[in-house]
Amino acid sequence: MNKKIITIIIALAAVCGGAVAQPKQNGRVPVREKRGYNQRIIIDTASVRVLYALNAKDIKDDNTYIDLGKLEVGKRVKKYSSEFLAVSDQKAIQWKKEKGYRGNVPRNFWMGGPKEHDDHWSELVFSDYIIRGSELKEYACFPWWAERENSSYTEPWPLMKWSLQNETQTILGHRCQKATCRFRGRDFVAWFAADVPIKGGPWKFGGLPGCILKVYDVQKIYVWEAVAIERGKFLISQYPDKLYPKSTRKSVWQRQTKYNEDYWEAIGWTSLEGKKTPKKRVFEPLEKE
Repeated sequence: MNKKIITIIIALAAVCGGAVAQPKQNGRVPVREKRGYNQRIIIDTASVRVLYALNAKDIKDDNTYIDLGKLEVGKRVKKYSSEFLAVSDQKAIQWKKEKGYRGNVPRNFWMGGPKEHDDHWSELVFSDYIIRGSELKEYACFPWWAERENSSYTEPWPLMKWSLQNETQTILGHRCQKATCRFRGRDFVAWFAADVPIKGGPWKFGGLPGCILKVYDVQKIYVWEAVAIERGKFLISQYPDKLYPKSTRKSVWQRQTKYNEDYWEAIGWTSLEGKKTPKKRVFEPLEKE
């Protein structure tokens, strides 16, 4: 077996500034070989990672998070991805190992967060964002039967142009300074800690002289807040490139928007019994342009 093909390892760590319990298992994630959940390749090792609650209704209860994101910082790369998804993938890999089955893995495995994962997909949960130097690469995973759309693209990083403000607040015991910017149609507010020497944050955020511990758009449709800074040894991995053909940001963004707005219409689903497709959902894209 190729030693680079790994099982996702959830490393034990000494927690600095907070603690997060084992994610509860409420939502479900589809398990499909095309996503490459069991074919990840090790690309670096991180000594620190920052965990972020996405759209938490209660910051103390991970059951209310849309996602528990993680920023892993290695010597060569930074990676932002979903810890909820990683835990679910680990369960699927363990199931196959114990059962000895190759192709009969169950359709779904439980993941953390609210039960809306049962019928709702978000690119902010299912995509990986890997930064090498001044380049960001998104591995865009599309939902369920749309996995034929899985693709990747690269763009310069960071692209945000921030304005520093005088306001401060304390997050996880760190004094954070306020910064603002406008990026792809939305106005954002970030709070960064200059004493945490990590140039980055959740999703694509970066370009500030310290680690972004909280960031949100001014309408607070999307809100990330750090809930822990962990120190330890964390293996950073990526999906196989062959499963994610090269595309462009515009193409990926257009398709992500389409599937978020109306998944059934986007895949061309029709009912032989004449049943109507679910209603088109109201969707506010993080990137509006």
